[in-house]
This record gives sequence, structure tokens and C-alpha cells, in this order.
Amino acid sequence: MNRKKSHRIWWLAVVFFLLLNVVVWQRERLGRWVGKTAIRQASLDNPSTERYIQWAEWIYQDAPEAAFAKARLARRSNDFDLFAKQLAISKYLGMDEERLKREQWYAWAQSGQMRLVKDKLASLTDEPNGEEAEICEAFAVGFIRLRDFQSALSLLNAWMLDFSKDARPHAWIGQIYAELKDNENAELSFRKALSLDRNNASAALGLGNLLLDVKRPDEAKPYFLQATQDKKLGVSATVGYANSLMASGNTDKAYSALKEAVAAHPKDHQLLTTMSTLLVERGDYQGAEELLKPIVEAGSLRRELRYAYALALRGLGRTEEAKTHFDYASRSAEEIAKANQLIPDVADKSDDPELRYKIGVTHLQYGNIEDGLMWLGSVLELNPKHGPTHAALAEHYQRSVNDDPRAIIKARQHSMAAVNSRQLGS
Repeated sequence: MNRKKSHRIWWLAVVFFLLLNVVVWQRERLGRWVGKTAIRQASLDNPSTERYIQWAEWIYQDAPEAAFAKARLARRSNDFDLFAKQLAISKYLGMDEERLKREQWYAWAQSGQMRLVKDKLASLTDEPNGEEAEICEAFAVGFIRLRDFQSALSLLNAWMLDFSKDARPHAWIGQIYAELKDNENAELSFRKALSLDRNNASAALGLGNLLLDVKRPDEAKPYFLQATQDKKLGVSATVGYANSLMASGNTDKAYSALKEAVAAHPKDHQLLTTMSTLLVERGDYQGAEELLKPIVEAGSLRRELRYAYALALRGLGRTEEAKTHFDYASRSAEEIAKANQLIPDVADKSDDPELRYKIGVTHLQYGNIEDGLMWLGSVLELNPKHGPTHAALAEHYQRSVNDDPRAIIKARQHSMAAVNSRQLGS
């Protein structure tokens, strides 16, 4: 019996050392293979992508595919600063030049810089190299940003026809129809996406928002609940779920859902605004004012949040203070509307950094931060030394330090870049 046990241990040791030998001598090949898997997962917005990246770097720390996957994740999240940094690292580590070039084209397309890539679309679709969906999505998102819905729909319909089992084009088409207030086609598109992939959080959130907008809150609830499981969309879905509960008159359950979410995300402006609105509806003006006061005093420029704070102040009888925030919310809405009227011009002047700067800085200054960062990021893609953009970003990140201490690094980087640009006359 002991001899059999000893024999088994010996073979296990042999297998272990053989595997160790493979890992040691083939670690570059193995690490790069895992990195390629991370790239594919990044295209699907799969939560496991970061885990694959970590594995790739653990096996072979200089795997260029790991940095490339980080760049793709950053691009898909509209973080073009991080995208440029990770793409440069990937290039330094030896990533294939053709893949780097194509990824840069995707970034330009996604940020609406169509003049830079208009002549690239044909060559990309002729030789997609297995990235048909990535190409269609990047260009479609860019067209949507420019509000060129017809061009976006043409691409998405081609994607849908070529890949009939892919839910993603249907979800994007649903978003376009929802934006155009074509509720019937939007609902059909979202439901088609969910029939192909019941876990498509984007389609679930889109359908939930649509049903809530057309006064069908009870039907919206399960779709919001489904989308709350998604890492990227979970907070927005929780806000939608709470709003659907409030629309159904179930304010107690809405309060419980929001309280739990705010505890997990205490600085999220969507959650804070929705919770404040609920407290105001319940007559708890003091609770609403205390909830929002810290973030308002910290200098928040979010229009919806400032409006919610004004409602709380008015409920407390502090009408003069409330007027300041009501006026800001009104001015913010007007200025952002003016900036949005410039967006169609970008299609004809896609290489004009000043036009993009004007749109981006307005969004950033009036609290529409995500869009503002996207537009200003696209300015730096065109002109990395654009001083006013660096100055605006330095001010934004300096204001963000209380929420994220790491923002001080970006604030200093952009501040130095702004100074250098002024010295060079850029």
C-alpha cells in the first residue's frame, strides 16, 4: 500500500516539474496567449477581462497584449488619456504595428473624428481580421456622438445581418430609436437583443428606461433589476429601479433600494440626486438638504444635483439660497443646449480642435462631466499640445481631488502641459 502511495507521489512530482518547466520556458508564449484572450474579452466588456490581464502579466510581465487589452478597455470607457498611455506601453513592449494602427483608428472613429478615418472604413471592413463587431461598434458610436443616426443605423444593420445571433447591434439600434422617440421600434430592438442574449445589460437598461418613460413602471422593474448586476451599468439601473418603484407608489421599497446603493456608492451623483428627490417627495427637506450639502459645498457642477438641492432648500423656506441653485441649473441647461447645437458641425469640421474644445469645455464647466471629458479627450487626440484643453482638464481634476485623491496626478500633468503650451504659443 505504501509502495503504491509512494509511486503516485513520485508521478505527481514529475508532472508538477514538467508543468513548471513549461511555464518557465514557455512563459512568454503562454503570457501572450492569455493576453490575446484578454483582448477578446475586452471587446465584449466581459468583467473577467481584468482577471485575464492580471494572469497574463503574472505569467509574463512584458506581455504587450496585456497593455493592449488595457488600452481597449480604456477606449471603450471613453478614457482617451489612459488609452493613449496603454497603447504607447503596448507599442514599447512590441505589439504588432498593424493592430496598434487599427486600434488608433477605432479610437478616432469612436470619438467622432470621422474625417481622420472616413477613408479607413472600407479597408477595415474588407480585411476585418476577425474584428467586424469592434469596427462597426466604434464607427457607429462615433456617428451617434455626431448625431448622424442614419450612418450609424447603416453600419449597425450591416453588423446585424452579418452576425444574426449577436445581440449588441440590436441594443445599439434600440438606443438610437429611443433617442429619436420612436418607442415602438426601440422596444422591438431591445426585446430582440434580449431574446438573443438575455444577459445583455445594455438592452435591459434601455428597455427599462423606455418602459418607465411611457408610464409602464411595473413592466420596467424586472429589466432594471437585471441590469443592476452589471458592473458598469449597475448604478444607473438602481436609479431606474428606484424611479419605477416611486412611479408605482412604493416609496418605502425605493428608499430601501437607494439607501443600500448610496451606502455602497456614497459619492455617486445619480444616486444622491434620486435619493434627495425621494426625500423631498416624502417631505423630508432637512434630510435631502443634509444629504446633498457636502457635495454641493465641495463645488459640484452637476445640474441635476444642484436642482435637487434647490428643491430641498425651497422646502425649508430658504428661498434666496434656493434661487441661486435654480438659476445655475437653468443656465446650465441653456449653455449645454447651445453646445449640443454645435455637434452636427463636427461632421464637417472633424479636424477642428477649437470646435471640439468649445463643446467639451461647456459640458465640463456645467457638470456634464462624462461628455466633457470625451470631447476634450478628442481635442488632445488632434492636438496633444492644446493649451486651453490642458488648462480646463487641470482645473477639473483639481476639483475632483476630494472624491479621488489620485486625480492630483492628472491635475499636475495637465497643469504642466498647459504651462508648456503657453510657452510654446500652442
